[in-house]
Amino acid sequence: MRNRVSKIGSLFVSLTLLTACGGSGSNDDVSPSTPSAPLTVNILGPEGAMSGDTVDFVVMSPTGTAIRDIEWHVSGLAQQPLNAHTQAIGFDVHASGSYDITVNAVFVNGTRVSDSITLQVDENSAPLAALRLGHEASEGGRVSLRVDTVRAENLDITAIDWRQIKGPAVSQFDYDDGDYSHSIYFQAPSVNSDTVIEIESAVTLANGETLVDTAQVLVKNIDINSNGFFVDDEATIPETVSAHMMPYRADSPYAEALQACVYNNQVANSCTFSTLPLIAQVGETPSIDDILDRTYVSHPWMGDAFKAFLETSSTQEDMLKLFRATTAVVISYDIRPSFYWVATGAIYLDANNLWRTPEERDTLNTRPDYRSGFGNDLDFTTSWRYVKNGAYYFPIINTSDIAQRQARNGTDVEAALSYLLYHELAHANDFFDYTEWQQLNGSASPLSSFDDRSPISTGLTTALPLTSSQLHALAEVRFGGVTASSTQRNYTAQQVANWFEDDGAIDLYAYLTEREDLAMLFERFMMLYRLQAEADVGVFSRDTLEDGSFIPTWAQRNRISGDNVTMRIDYVASRILPELDIPSIQASLPAPFMLPTNISWRDSASSNHPDTQSGNNNNFEHIEGAAHHLSKENTMSVSEEFKVTSRTGNRKANE
Repeated sequence: MRNRVSKIGSLFVSLTLLTACGGSGSNDDVSPSTPSAPLTVNILGPEGAMSGDTVDFVVMSPTGTAIRDIEWHVSGLAQQPLNAHTQAIGFDVHASGSYDITVNAVFVNGTRVSDSITLQVDENSAPLAALRLGHEASEGGRVSLRVDTVRAENLDITAIDWRQIKGPAVSQFDYDDGDYSHSIYFQAPSVNSDTVIEIESAVTLANGETLVDTAQVLVKNIDINSNGFFVDDEATIPETVSAHMMPYRADSPYAEALQACVYNNQVANSCTFSTLPLIAQVGETPSIDDILDRTYVSHPWMGDAFKAFLETSSTQEDMLKLFRATTAVVISYDIRPSFYWVATGAIYLDANNLWRTPEERDTLNTRPDYRSGFGNDLDFTTSWRYVKNGAYYFPIINTSDIAQRQARNGTDVEAALSYLLYHELAHANDFFDYTEWQQLNGSASPLSSFDDRSPISTGLTTALPLTSSQLHALAEVRFGGVTASSTQRNYTAQQVANWFEDDGAIDLYAYLTEREDLAMLFERFMMLYRLQAEADVGVFSRDTLEDGSFIPTWAQRNRISGDNVTMRIDYVASRILPELDIPSIQASLPAPFMLPTNISWRDSASSNHPDTQSGNNNNFEHIEGAAHHLSKENTMSVSEEFKVTSRTGNRKANE
C-alpha cells in the first residue's frame, strides 16, 4: 500500500515514483518522438470508471514540436468538455455506458493527427471522491484542484490527504485553512517538454472508509519572455499566464492584436493605438458586437456568459458607454484578482464572476488572492455587501456550497459582475476620460498617453481629499501588505469607526490609493442608482469574529448619500458619465442610516430605515423582517462571507 502524505507534513516524493505510470489507455509510458518518426499524439487517461466519477484525458506534444490547434469530442455526453480547446479535458460521467473519446490536433508545421480511446463506465451507487478538474496549465502557471464526495451525504469527512504520484516534483503545495483542505494549490514546475503531473486525494469518512481519486494536469512547455508584462520573474519559477487564450470571436478585426497585446507570456511593450485603439477612438456609440470583438478569453463559455450579461443586464446602457475607455476585455480562469492596467488599456476579469453552471465553475482556478492574509494581526476588520429588498444581493450566499453543485441564474451573474465592471471601468475612464479620446495619437500607446495626463482621481484628491492619515496607513497594511506597527495593532474597532465616520470615504479600501477612492465612489453610486442595490459597510472587532457572533461595532447603509460624500461622488460621476444628471439622481436616492449593533451582521441585512418617512426612500421597497436565513446546506458561513467581501484590489491599476 502506498504511503499517504498529510497536508500538515512535507510532500517528499521519490523522483523514480514520479516518473512512473502514464500511457495511452493502458497507462504505459509514451516514448518521445524522434525527428525521423512520424508525428503522433496519444491520449493518456483511464479506460474504466464508475458512474458519478470525474475523469480526465491529456495529450502531449512530441518533443520539439508544438500543437497549434486541438479539438476533443466525447460521444454520449450531453455537454462537451468546456476545455476541449486545450490539451487536457476533464468531466463528470453521470451514467454508465461506453464513451468514445477522440482528439484531433494540428501541429505548428500543419501536420494533422488524431487518436481515440473508449471509456467504459459501470453503474455505481457507492460513495466516491471526485477530484476536479484535470486541465492544462502553462509551466509556471497557477494550478488548483478540489476534491468533494459523491453519494456520501450522511457521512462526515474526518481527513483529506494529498500527494503527488507522477511528474516533476512541485516545489510547494498550499492548502485551505482548517483541519483538512478540500483544495490544493501549486505553481506548475518548469519543463522542457509537455509533461503530466498527477495528484491523488484520499478522503477519509467517519465510518472509516477511504475514497481515493486522482487528477492529471498537463504542464505545457511555453516560450517565456522574462521581461514580459505578465511574467513574475522574481519567483523561484517564473509565474506565467494561460497559453490557451483566444479571441472570443475568431473573425474579429482585432483578433491578432488581442493575441499580441493584452495577455500572454511575451508582450513587454504597450501596443500603439494604431494596433489596438480604445473603443471610443473607433466610435463613441459602441454596440455589444463592438465590445465582443475586443473580448479575449481562456474558455469560450466565458465569452458566452459575458455576451449574455451585456444583452440582458439592466446596466447595459452604462456599460456600453464605460467600455469606450478600454482597448480590450480579458477574462481568464487564472486572473485573480480582477484589475485594470494602463499599460495595455484593458480590464482583466476574474471569471469567478461569470460562471453559471458547476461545470463552468470547475474550469476556474480558485487559489485565494495572495493578499487575503494581509492585516490579520490588526484588532479589527471591515466588511461590505450589497442588499436589495431586505435580502443579500452580493455576495450571493445561496450558491456558495461547491459540493452541492448548485447553478447560478442570470440575476446572480448580474449581481456578481455589475459591481466589478463599474469598479474596473471607473479605473479605465479615470485614466482616459471622454475629453481625451479623440486627441490620442495613433502612434502613441496607453502607457505613453497616460504619462502625459492627470487622471480624474488626482483632481478629486486635490479638490476633496480624504483626511484620515490613520486610515490611509491602515489601508497600506490591510490591502498593501505593509507590516502593522505596534500602535496600529492596538487600534480598536471603535477608533477606526470614528475616523471613518467623520471622513468622506465609503469603504476602507478607498484609502489605499486615490485611484481606488474614485473607483469605490463610482461603483457604489452606480449600483444604487441603476440596480437599487444598497451598500452596507461595517467595522468589527477581532473578538466578535473569533467568538462567531459577527456583531458590528459600527455599520451603515447607503453611505454614498451621506453629507461627507455627495460632493465627492458628483465630482467623480459627472466626469466619468457626463450624460447623467448627477444632482437629480442624488436627490432621488435613499438616505444613509445606521445599522443595528446588537444583532449579527447576517441578520441586519433586513434592517429598514428607522424612519421610513424620512430621507428619500420613495424609489425603494424594503421588506420588514425579511432576514436572509437560508438552510445550512445552501449558505456560506459568515466567516466565508468576510473572505469574499474583503477588498483585494486591482493590482495593476496604478502602473
